Amino acid sequence: MHPVYRKISRRLVPLLILLYLVAFLDRVNISFAALTMNRDLHIEAGLFGLAAGMFFLGYFFFEVPSNLVLLRVGARRWIMVLMVLWGILSVATAFVPGPGSYIVLRFLLGSAEAGFYPGVILYLTFWLPPSVRSSIMAMFVAAIPLSNLIGAPISAQILLLNNQLGLKGWQWLFLMEGSPAILLGALVLFLLPDRPADVRWLTPQEKDILSRDLAAATPAHPQAHSLLGVFTAAPAVYGWSAAYFCLMLGLYGLGFWIPTVLASHGLGLRTLGWASALPYLAAVVGMVLWSRSSDRAAERRRHLAGAYVAASAGFLLAAFAPTATTAVAGFALAAVGVLAAMPIFWSASTVELAGPTVAAHIAVINSIGNLGGFCGPVLMGWLRQLTHHYVAGLAAIALGLVLGALIAFRLCKQ
Repeated sequence: MHPVYRKISRRLVPLLILLYLVAFLDRVNISFAALTMNRDLHIEAGLFGLAAGMFFLGYFFFEVPSNLVLLRVGARRWIMVLMVLWGILSVATAFVPGPGSYIVLRFLLGSAEAGFYPGVILYLTFWLPPSVRSSIMAMFVAAIPLSNLIGAPISAQILLLNNQLGLKGWQWLFLMEGSPAILLGALVLFLLPDRPADVRWLTPQEKDILSRDLAAATPAHPQAHSLLGVFTAAPAVYGWSAAYFCLMLGLYGLGFWIPTVLASHGLGLRTLGWASALPYLAAVVGMVLWSRSSDRAAERRRHLAGAYVAASAGFLLAAFAPTATTAVAGFALAAVGVLAAMPIFWSASTVELAGPTVAAHIAVINSIGNLGGFCGPVLMGWLRQLTHHYVAGLAAIALGLVLGALIAFRLCKQ
C-alpha cells in the first residue's frame, strides 16, 4: 500500500470505525434489551422479530434520498445531522409505553440511520482507489464485530441496573447507548473533512498521486443522479442487491438472535454477555486476514463466495448445537464468514459497477439488500413462535447464504 493511503487510513478510519460502532450498537442493542423488555411490554417472539425488522423498512425508503442529499451538502454536514437524529430516537426508545410506539420508533431509527453506511462507502470512494479499498473497508466494517465485542458485555451489565432511579435495566440500556451518537454527531462537523482537496495534512504531491489513481479507476462522461434514474439501474445492480440481501440475513441473524439463542441453552445474564461477544472476537481477526488475502491475490470471486459458504456452515452448526459451547463455535464461524464477506463484497461490487452512477448503485444495493434485515428477523421470530425452537430459523438463514454465494460467484468477474 502506498504511504499516502496509509496516511489517509490513519487519519480517517479510526473516527469512521467509532461512528459505525455507535451506529451498529444502537441498531442491535435490542437483542439484549429484549431479554427483559419483551416481558415488561408483553412482546412475543413474532412481534419482536417484526419490531427488529421495521428498522430496515425505514432504511429502505430513506436510504437512496439520503445518499443523494449527502452528495449535495457534503459528508460531514449530513452525517452530523443523521447521528444527532438517530441518537435522539435511540434515547427516546427508553420511554416507549408499549409495542406500537416501539415499532414506530424502530422505523424512524432506521430512517435516520439509512444514509450513514452507504454514505461512508461513498465517502471512501472519494479518498481511496479500488486497489486498496478492500483492506480499508475491512477496518471500517470491523466496527460491526467490535460493537458486539464491546457492547455485549456492557449491555449485559447495564441490564443489571434494573430499578435504579426508578428505571428498568432495558431503559438504562437505551439511554446510555443512545447518548454517544448525539455527542459524536456534533464532533463530526469539526473532525471529518469532505474531500482530499479540503485538508492540509496531504502534501500537493500526495494529492496529485491520489487524484491520478482515482481518475484512472473512474470512467469518464459523468452523468447526473436522479431518484428515478436510481431505480432504473442496470440488471447487475439488482443481482448485487440480491446477494447483499442474503448476506444481511446472516448479519442480522447474528445481531438480533445470538443472546436469545444462547439464553435458550441455559446461560445466565452475567455469562451471556461474554459468550455473545466471542463470535465477534473471532470475526475481527478472520475478516481482516481474509480481506488482506483477497487484496494480495487480487482475487475476489472465490474469496467472496467462500465467505458466504463458511457463514452458512456456521449457522447450521449453531442450529443443531447440543450445547452452548457448540452454539458459540457455530456463531463464531458464521460471524467470520459474514463479516469477511462484507468488505470484499463492497470492493467487488463498486469495481464491477464503477462509473458516474456508483453513488446511486451503492444506495440501491444497500437499501434493497438491507430488506434482508427486515425479512430475516420477521421469519426467525415467526418460525420460533411456530416451532418453539430456533433450528428452523437458523437453517433458513444458512440456506439464504448458500443462495447468496451462488449469486456473488456468478456476478464477480475477478
